[in-house]
Amino acid sequence: MTHIILTSLLLGLLASVSAAPLSTTRISLPAGFTRVLFQDDFSLLTPSSLPLPSKWAFDTGTSYPNGPSHWGTNEVQSYTSSPSNIAVTPQGTLQITPLLSPDGTTWTSARIETVPAHDFVCQSGQMLRMEASIRVGAGGQPDGDMARLLVSGRGTINGAATAWQTVHCGSVSGGPCHETDGISGTAALSKAEWHTVAAEIDRANEGGDWMGERISWFVDGVRTNSVSGADGGDEEVWSSLARTPRFLLLNVACGGSFPDAIAKTKTPTTQTAGGQGASMEMRYVAVFAT
Repeated sequence: MTHIILTSLLLGLLASVSAAPLSTTRISLPAGFTRVLFQDDFSLLTPSSLPLPSKWAFDTGTSYPNGPSHWGTNEVQSYTSSPSNIAVTPQGTLQITPLLSPDGTTWTSARIETVPAHDFVCQSGQMLRMEASIRVGAGGQPDGDMARLLVSGRGTINGAATAWQTVHCGSVSGGPCHETDGISGTAALSKAEWHTVAAEIDRANEGGDWMGERISWFVDGVRTNSVSGADGGDEEVWSSLARTPRFLLLNVACGGSFPDAIAKTKTPTTQTAGGQGASMEMRYVAVFAT
């Protein structure tokens, strides 16, 4: 298990990935980067439609096939592919909406990840940037809903008033990343406003080794958190984070060990509200390389 959480998105490798042309003015190359490895501008899709199956696969239910229950993090929702949980909006954004059943007993939401054909990796001597334009709803309950833009081996972004920028690694429980919580830093991320969030893997430390490689997180162009190979001190674990195939994952989870630890109570609580106020919207997601 190796996850890099952008702000509490999953970015999951191609042996070689050719540069793709920029599809829209919504997506532009960041300074210092020359190639687009993946992009999806949701304004190009028809309102009310689902994400393109050529780019995205749905994760449904409460686990991967034969995987740990509740997605290994004690989340309480069941993921669906229903347009009520995920769809393109009339404004050209992709919106993921967690919903509580009328009887108040069951949560549903949506979780998608890029298909293996769009996996990517940070090559030796290069930098990789995973970026998204996101907005999280003004309502909901920060301790109960976790909107995620995850970079995993196949990574995560959290849509509360605080952005939790996290790495997950090693074993399902405990280990060098203190699972199931992971190792986190935080940054301010206001609700109901658009933000550009990103995570960069930097393997361009000329003349250095794995200990000098670094993963950094950004909110609106400002570096807000960083971790290096030397911080963990374990080459095998670091390689699983910075040197192996990645993919993108987008989801809004409900409850789980991580928000439970923050709230110091079981989440979601009776005050947690679903619906549009608890949703996460994305204008685009993209992956760049030097």
